[in-house]
Amino acid sequence: MRVMLLIQARLDAPPSLDEVAEVAAFSPFHFHRLFTAYTGESLSAFVRRLRLERAANRLRQTFDPITEIALDAGYETPTNFGKAFRQQFSLSPSAFREENHLLDTAVFRQNRTEESPKMNPKILNLEPQTVLFVRRTGPYSEASTAAFGALLPFAYSHKLINKKTQMIGISHDSPDITDADKLRYDACITLNQPVQPQGEFNLQTIAGGRYALFVHKGSYEKFDETYRLIFGRWLAQSGERLRDEPIFERYLNRDPRRTRPENLRTEIYVPLNRS
Repeated sequence: MRVMLLIQARLDAPPSLDEVAEVAAFSPFHFHRLFTAYTGESLSAFVRRLRLERAANRLRQTFDPITEIALDAGYETPTNFGKAFRQQFSLSPSAFREENHLLDTAVFRQNRTEESPKMNPKILNLEPQTVLFVRRTGPYSEASTAAFGALLPFAYSHKLINKKTQMIGISHDSPDITDADKLRYDACITLNQPVQPQGEFNLQTIAGGRYALFVHKGSYEKFDETYRLIFGRWLAQSGERLRDEPIFERYLNRDPRRTRPENLRTEIYVPLNRS
């Protein structure tokens, strides 16, 4: 997990095998075998996939030139980038952008319906927040349950939960881009005391900065509807641009299992570029 966090932080200039092996405290040979066994991908394939998925998100979310996106993804020419991108997504970069662009006015008009509720988020600036977390991969509905199922018993047994503790979920990937079995979800709690990482329980910092805050009302199974409104309607209309940080959710109900689905409330924080 320390290696994955390092790669996330340095995706523009990925660390070498020797660097990540040192972080993991294994020899490069043994670490590479362990990493492949744990993730199902070699280290180079993992880095390449994350960079291509980030490029796909930029194609959807910006009007940046494809040549610039290709260089930032680690490819010397648009031709090499196009070949790798097509192999990953079965479309050329330009075709992918044309079919999926979130800011395209035609797509916006197509997704807009008179029955859709108005989206009026609060725009706010947050300070960085250190959290204790556990990661699980897979479909978000399954990964979130599994991650909190591991985190909460540990947190309660170590007396890390109090009335001010916030429950947070970080979704690192877009289900429209990343295969369901590779979606990364982090179940998190905020801390009011120093904590040392133990085993799969690690620390990370949620980035500060500008966010659009939306409130989802209702069951977690209906998150997709809210996200479709955010990205299929509000984003194109707002004039805002997304920042290269993951979305996170803050769950406001202390015990969702004892809360009626229609009474569940969740804050969704969407990272934005500076105004």
